[in-house]
Amino acid sequence: MKCPSMSELRLLLGPVSLFVLAALSFLLAAGAAEARPQNLQDLAAINKRLTETGTSLGAIPSLYRPRYDRVQDAALTMSPDDIVFVVLLPDGPRLYPQRIMVWHQVVNEVVDDMAFAITYSPTTGSLMAYDATLNGMNLIFDVDGRLYDGNSVLIDRTTNSLWLQELGIAFDGQLLGRGLPMLPVFWTSWEAARRVYPQAPVLAQPPGKRPYGRDPYGDYRRKDSYYHNDRLAWPVQHLDKRFHRKTNMLCLEYGDLLLAIDVEYVKQKGVVNFFLGPSALLATHDPQLDVVRVFSRHIWAEPFLFVLQDGRLMDLTTRSIWDPASGKALEGNMQGATMQQFFGCHSMWFAWYSIHPETFTVPGPGDVPAHLLSLSPPGEDMPAAPASPIPPLPAASGLPALPGQAIQ
Repeated sequence: MKCPSMSELRLLLGPVSLFVLAALSFLLAAGAAEARPQNLQDLAAINKRLTETGTSLGAIPSLYRPRYDRVQDAALTMSPDDIVFVVLLPDGPRLYPQRIMVWHQVVNEVVDDMAFAITYSPTTGSLMAYDATLNGMNLIFDVDGRLYDGNSVLIDRTTNSLWLQELGIAFDGQLLGRGLPMLPVFWTSWEAARRVYPQAPVLAQPPGKRPYGRDPYGDYRRKDSYYHNDRLAWPVQHLDKRFHRKTNMLCLEYGDLLLAIDVEYVKQKGVVNFFLGPSALLATHDPQLDVVRVFSRHIWAEPFLFVLQDGRLMDLTTRSIWDPASGKALEGNMQGATMQQFFGCHSMWFAWYSIHPETFTVPGPGDVPAHLLSLSPPGEDMPAAPASPIPPLPAASGLPALPGQAIQ
């Protein structure tokens, strides 16, 4: 199918702002390059591109229903800047220190007779958590030892199927083509995690002689370690130079589109308004948990634009104040309304791009230009303020559904 030109898009869409057109044209061009498996044949072909590392099955032992500490007990051995993974399980958040996860990579957990897998691939910085109950089976995962594009390969004990850690999709075995739903995860510091979740269980150090205070790949706090340098330990299929190879990205699947957000960029900016195709989204820094969150800006017929005003998140349409952690309006005419939040996973840029070269990025061509974010109305591209009084909006209920991935 021939893609419409920019002039044809103008005729189709009418008077729409230039930056939206630019984002749409980028979307059409990006769709031509796809590396993510599209069918069962693509998945089966992964077997031919696995990298042998010399690490055998079982050499990196996964954990099954491990012991957890209280926050006050874990604090005795944790430093404020230690990296911690927060996973929102059905019974509440749990905290997983990176210094333990690097030695095990997988924690298998059971909540209310349902299985969950918390997974971390240190070679690609990929943090994903999955609902591991499939067709009535509670899957238990181990680390296979081989890699695909530098990313860990997992194997389930029930069927011996092989899975891509970064996708949660089986590419070999009885469960070929089946996918697992993702759970919300956050990458933050111990100081922030214990402040926001003082009652959360913390993964306890397992018994044994592993040097849990030493990371075999280096240290995220040292810029000369593997986690920050430009070297890749294993080959990958695709590389992209828009970002440093090991930039920490918040990665989402939004409808049929893929998105990678530079975490540090959003933290520095505080708030980024952008378009993903025709969808108006918002990336904002939650300073309490020190994470990036993503919301829909479609609150009325026209998308809202947001800025930081005196350190607080404010929309330009009603001048209401919003909570960057929950997306809920705290003050102003929109008080009580809630933006829909979208959750993702974490990965180094090189690893995400190699499997998803069709991904969109923030920063990128979909970002709303700075001149449209003035407190003074900039012109026709600024959404007009609605007439008073402003009708109340119902608050969003619960978390958005996170569908599983499966290739038929």
